[in-house]
Amino acid sequence: MKIGDYTVRGLLGRGGMGAVYKVQKNGGPLLALKLLDPAEMFVAVVGMREAENRFLAEARALSSLRHSHIVSIHDQGRDQQGRPFFTMDYSCQNLGDLIGETYMVEEPSRVLPVGRAVALLQQVLSALGALHDRGIIHRDIKPFNVLLTAKWQVKLIDFGLSRLRGEQILLHRSEKVGSPYYAAPEQELDPAAAGPAADLYSCAVMLYRMLSGQLPQERQLTSLRPELSACWDDFFHTALAPAPASRFASAEEMSTALSSCFSSWEQGIEQVCVLPERAPNSSRAGRSPRFAPWPGPLRSSPVRTGPRRRPEQLGLDPLWRPQIFCSHDFLQAGTLLHDRTLRLVWDRLGSPEPMDFPAAIAYVQALNSAAHHGIQTWRLPTLPELLSLLEPVRQGQELCQPRQFASSHPRLWCADRRTHLAAWFANMELGFLGYSDLSCQHWVCAVSSA
Repeated sequence: MKIGDYTVRGLLGRGGMGAVYKVQKNGGPLLALKLLDPAEMFVAVVGMREAENRFLAEARALSSLRHSHIVSIHDQGRDQQGRPFFTMDYSCQNLGDLIGETYMVEEPSRVLPVGRAVALLQQVLSALGALHDRGIIHRDIKPFNVLLTAKWQVKLIDFGLSRLRGEQILLHRSEKVGSPYYAAPEQELDPAAAGPAADLYSCAVMLYRMLSGQLPQERQLTSLRPELSACWDDFFHTALAPAPASRFASAEEMSTALSSCFSSWEQGIEQVCVLPERAPNSSRAGRSPRFAPWPGPLRSSPVRTGPRRRPEQLGLDPLWRPQIFCSHDFLQAGTLLHDRTLRLVWDRLGSPEPMDFPAAIAYVQALNSAAHHGIQTWRLPTLPELLSLLEPVRQGQELCQPRQFASSHPRLWCADRRTHLAAWFANMELGFLGYSDLSCQHWVCAVSSA
């Protein structure tokens, strides 16, 4: 299938106003192509002419922006049927996928480490600061509109609901602007009244969710994350204030307040880490994840699981995290890590850069050709082997303990494929299993049976 001069490599998603495809032109880099292809109900409400006007307005808004945390437009055109399209940066991951949010938004999601959550939101605030300076209100800030590159750079997307300050956009009486749970109260009542404070409110909802795994509620954040100080409760008291005038005055002011809370948290962790160390694993006592030895040996030959594999079939919870985490007997020898329980040897430092799946296979073959550490039986780990490495998100004194694997390698490729176009990977930072296209970029941590 072709759209203009672009060859379609897959469907990335579909919304009310159009579809987004993964495309490639003449063997060049992968891009995301957004095509005007509105749903029948959307056309029935606003009409095809208005749908095209809004689509072209989004393209114009993106074309006028140049910012490291806002997605860039590369090309515009029309397909064989005369429908407009534009191409943008392509990324395999977004914040919604990372936290495990679904269409049942009120369901629990994954909790992020404090440092990661803050770093991601600071980039979103940087993008919003640039937008607001130009008089543009996004009006649909939510996790699925925050793309993430392989190295954690944020790219803000989906400007279909954005507007210039003072611009009048005719809305049908049945139309809602923004996403439930993330839209500010004034935006839900009157979309035209949404100003910069509405975008900042949505940011606060995202941050609360990243830190707690829940949507904001009457309970203070510190009751869910006891290691956080009152500074965080004060931050959210302001950021989630019902009245726009009571919130932070700008993205910059909100960013400064967030930096202050984070600095205080970092100082607290430094003080905790100089306290006498608790007994091994005692910091995990009383927490829901359980640790136990896993029986070995684990499967070492790769398989294709198929697309219907459910988390419970793999011993995982609904957010694809182990219900029982593996306790290991590790012995470190230089950059090698010997798992004496499961009789495995890991190349602990892994690949220097993230790479796609074919490159990951070639990387392991190169290790064997070079007899890396005198071993010629290196391979990508299977699902059971990767799952054995996962651990829950660290909190409190657990943050003081050194990691066995490089913290710079948050996602590791798995030898097992889900389909002929997708393979599994493990998120080492959040402790869950996921899958992605073979073109996505993850790191490699090779393993060999002892």
